[in-house]
Amino acid sequence: MAASAANFLSIFFLFCVAVFLIFTFCSALLSWILSRILGASVEFCVGGCNSLRDVAVKFVKGATESVSIGEIKLSLLYSSVEPGVGFRSWNPKLQLSICNLEVVMRPTSTNKSSGKKKTKKSKTRSLGKGKWKIIVNIARYFSFSMTELVLKTPKGTVGIGKVNVDISKGGGPESNLFISLHILPIVVHIGDPQVSYDQLSKFSVGGCSVSSQASAAPTEKPSAPFICEKFSVSCEFGHHREVSIVIKNVDVSIGEVTVNLNERLLIKKKRSSESSSGSDRSSLDPMSTKQSSTKQEKLARFSSLFPEKVGFNLPKLNVNFEHSEHGLSVENSITGIQFNSIKSRSNKHIGESTRFHFQLEFREIHLLREASASVLEITKVNLVSFVYVPVQSTSLARAETEIKLGRSQCNIIMSRLKPWLRLHSSKKKKVVLREEASVVKPKSNESKTITWTCKFSTPEITIVLYNMAGFPVYHVSICTYIISLFYEPKLA
Repeated sequence: MAASAANFLSIFFLFCVAVFLIFTFCSALLSWILSRILGASVEFCVGGCNSLRDVAVKFVKGATESVSIGEIKLSLLYSSVEPGVGFRSWNPKLQLSICNLEVVMRPTSTNKSSGKKKTKKSKTRSLGKGKWKIIVNIARYFSFSMTELVLKTPKGTVGIGKVNVDISKGGGPESNLFISLHILPIVVHIGDPQVSYDQLSKFSVGGCSVSSQASAAPTEKPSAPFICEKFSVSCEFGHHREVSIVIKNVDVSIGEVTVNLNERLLIKKKRSSESSSGSDRSSLDPMSTKQSSTKQEKLARFSSLFPEKVGFNLPKLNVNFEHSEHGLSVENSITGIQFNSIKSRSNKHIGESTRFHFQLEFREIHLLREASASVLEITKVNLVSFVYVPVQSTSLARAETEIKLGRSQCNIIMSRLKPWLRLHSSKKKKVVLREEASVVKPKSNESKTITWTCKFSTPEITIVLYNMAGFPVYHVSICTYIISLFYEPKLA
């Protein structure tokens, strides 16, 4: 009995040694194959039968300098699905998890002459309904998860806490594919890389182990030029006999967004735009305005590809600006941003057409706010538009727009104009006049493609003028202000 146990232990030990040697050989062979294929050095450690750790890829050429991953893991999950009332089933999903991904980009060289590249038009083949069903049935068993992504470029750094991609199949005979993307949070720094894994781990939730490669200096959240707490997109894809794959429904939900600007960021953007304007000016070609298809045909094609339903929700947008030299610090905020659109068929006005119902709403707008008073305050903005795109390209499209504003107030505070006047005068001193070649824009002989009517109304507009001491001096109110505009071009 003891001899059989000893033989079993020795055989098991030899089996473990053989498996370890096989794993080591396979990992070295895989690293060598990837190095030859990618043209870069690839290093990684085997963390188990379903995971790789400390993956490092260094590229010799190209825009990407290096890619480092803390852990890549494949796992089998079970998600609950309710096919009917009172029924629940568990579907298996193969999830790919990536933790602590860091991508470093090289600075782009501007000395190289950009030659014209000939682009070959690829012929798109229509996807049959049978192939579409196969793709839907296979894709629903996969999901993707990524925790702590840092993208470093010479101009700035982008940090993402967590990314989840889930794929599911809709019920019914249509075999629609549902794809949902969830990202939280998004932090953008301009200049030196400042995003760290410690900062992103405060927002993300996941079970990935932090690799030893992740090390950077932590920063405070309010100092970032761009912060988005949450970004979520849900899309429903379907199959159409003529267009092949179509997007039926799109739902976008964004958390609170904060943009922090200062004079340094604006100077950098202005310099980059001035340097690029010179090169772009010489590439203008008046002959490039010729188009093979008419605008009516483009509108009809765009209307066929546009989703049936679109929803967008942004609870609050904050844009802050600071200028330390002139002592400026203003806040701009828009709350309750909602956008909805519905596509349907209609026989109104221009015969058979595709009708788009657009609705945009802002609950409250504050522009140039300091302390408790804003230069412009609007309680509510509601924009409703109906756009009719004809099926036949011979008739014109039609748009009907109505804009309703709530109570609006404009506060002209004289004491706040001084810093802006100083800033404007300092910009004038730094401006250098340059002679620019006049570019003659060719007149387009194409006929207009849309007729539109617009109606603007507001119940009350209030204008208040403050003196240098901050007290109101003049007060003007305009009640029930309505403007109607109409435009109808002549057919060519």
